[in-house]
Amino acid sequence: MNATAIEALYRKYGPAVLRRARAILRDEQAARDVMQEVFIQAIQEGGAFRGDASPMTWIYRITTNLCLNRIRDEGRRAELLAENYVVDEEPVRPATAEQKVTLAAILRQVPDELREIAVYYYVDQMSHDEIAQLVKTSRRTVGNRLDEFRKVARAAAEPRLEVAS
Repeated sequence: MNATAIEALYRKYGPAVLRRARAILRDEQAARDVMQEVFIQAIQEGGAFRGDASPMTWIYRITTNLCLNRIRDEGRRAELLAENYVVDEEPVRPATAEQKVTLAAILRQVPDELREIAVYYYVDQMSHDEIAQLVKTSRRTVGNRLDEFRKVARAAAEPRLEVAS
């Protein structure tokens, strides 16, 4: 698909995509984000449109899938937060020397692509979307790599935690 065709799709189906995303997500900003993702994906997968169905059916399918992925990802994120983090009202204290050593050991054990994404997420506090754009990968891949990082970090930290006990 060329730029003119994508622009025509955007003008013709953009409002319907936004309505669909709003209806599923019930959040204006999230719906607008998904609308952009829909047309980015349409550009990337332009050759995948076979013409078996109408362009609207194809665009609606992309919209629905992206919305459902976003809902699933947010639900999974909430589960992970509930499982792994205890909300503490204490102020954040600077890391101890032992914690810094543990972190350095963890970062040495993690492949570069996981380390890079973890630093963007935990240190720079970037969103999955921002990281995906920066490292030129999908939002889902960013989430998967953060999950991998957490597993490696837990495994690397466990022996040190046992020694400290």
